[in-house]
Amino acid sequence: MDLLSAILDEAGWKNDLLTRDAIHESWGFQFPCEKSGGFHIITQGSCYARFLGKQFELKKGDILFISKGLTHELLSDPKAKVVGIQRFYEKREHQTKDSLPITTFVSVRYEIPERPQHPFFLELPDHILMRAEDIAAHHSLNTATTMISQELESGFGSDLILQRLTDILLYYVIRHWLSKHPSASPGWVMAFRDNHVILALQSMHKNPSADWTLESLAKNIGISRAGLANKFKEVLNIPPMEYLTRIRMDKARDLFMKEDTTLEEVALAVGYSSAFSFSKAYKRLFGVSPAREWKKAG
Repeated sequence: MDLLSAILDEAGWKNDLLTRDAIHESWGFQFPCEKSGGFHIITQGSCYARFLGKQFELKKGDILFISKGLTHELLSDPKAKVVGIQRFYEKREHQTKDSLPITTFVSVRYEIPERPQHPFFLELPDHILMRAEDIAAHHSLNTATTMISQELESGFGSDLILQRLTDILLYYVIRHWLSKHPSASPGWVMAFRDNHVILALQSMHKNPSADWTLESLAKNIGISRAGLANKFKEVLNIPPMEYLTRIRMDKARDLFMKEDTTLEEVALAVGYSSAFSFSKAYKRLFGVSPAREWKKAG
């Protein structure tokens, strides 16, 4: 699994299809997203987006990704009355359909779990706007949006298919943004452009429970121990083994939520020889014992 896929998969974001319909009259909806993110994909017509004192038009093929908690509005025109998104279906039932719809769009919300998120997400802007004209005709983003549009127009679009397609779209949007926004400053955007760092990160994410040492990790990617340590310090400002510990502890926290899982089983699953050694590492990182975390999670 590549690094971006691993980060998105481990984030635990759960998607929820909010709307997938056409609107035939003036409309405006507010999306309260303080603790979530999401997509708006315009498949027909146009509308406006408004947040943080900014307002701009969205047209067919445009994609707006809200990457961080950000309450925002979508509306048919700047003077349209705005209501809560929960009234979407009520408004749809009372609209007339004698003419072509003003807008057809798909909105997907990503619920972000109540836990520390990967630092990569902190480097994303609060929103990413992708204009249809800026996406090459052959790009995978166009393929994904076309499939979403076709699924909607089929008349019996599957929620499951649409959810899977929007997960694919999430990956493509972030990957495209990374390719267009190189960074000369230390951080995760830079990490995606350093071959040695990204190979080391992918190795750790692929098999976090392996008996990694700085030496074995460096040998695995064809670099010296000092070279790997220096690259991590320059790019991510964190030692490789400390990052490995964080990956393991994040996995352990997820395992805590499963039933019939003992502390010993969790320790072995994330690469520790005993519950004692795991507990010491856990408390050193989070300042609380895993036993207390277990009780709180239960």
